[in-house]
Amino acid sequence: MLAKPGEDSDERLAERCRDGDLEAFGLLYERYRRPILAYLYQIVRDYDQAACIGQDVFVKVFQRADRYDPTRRFSTWFYTVARNTALDWLQSRNRRPQVSFADADEDTPGAPVLPDRNASEIGERLQRREAAEVMARAVGELPQIYREIIELVVYQDMTYEAASEILGGVSLGTLRSRMFHALRMLRAKVEAVAGPDGRNLI
Repeated sequence: MLAKPGEDSDERLAERCRDGDLEAFGLLYERYRRPILAYLYQIVRDYDQAACIGQDVFVKVFQRADRYDPTRRFSTWFYTVARNTALDWLQSRNRRPQVSFADADEDTPGAPVLPDRNASEIGERLQRREAAEVMARAVGELPQIYREIIELVVYQDMTYEAASEILGGVSLGTLRSRMFHALRMLRAKVEAVAGPDGRNLI
């Protein structure tokens, strides 16, 4: 997350957390509370449970601050902790993740490669107020692996490289292919709800 002028960077706050600084932890909490909750919801599909898991994630981040490698982006490490915690919760309740990114097929032959700027352009369209309800419903109907990549790359404007690391080191080619399939499925679901005009939302 970008720090406001005069504020410490995420990496600096993580360093302070390693020394037991609760004020630094509070600042990280304020920065990440909403985006982490949104991401966790795309995995578990339950707001209350996502909130509970989110609390566990923040506790883990504070307790394990000494494990953070300052040569990595803090946000990538944070989201990795969040994802692993959510997947552990699903497995503990015998609710298997639908497909692991690590087990996903490699590039689909013929699938176009999507440049990062496309994700940004799509994100602007997805955030239009008049389309929010339809889009949220459509995204919610996607398989977990597609919901995650839509949340990270489109809604949270992460690069494919950052999303790849969070999702277990899946190759960029596979990630782009998955984005292609996710958007194709999303377009079909939006059109099913909004009719032919829905194709203009994506």
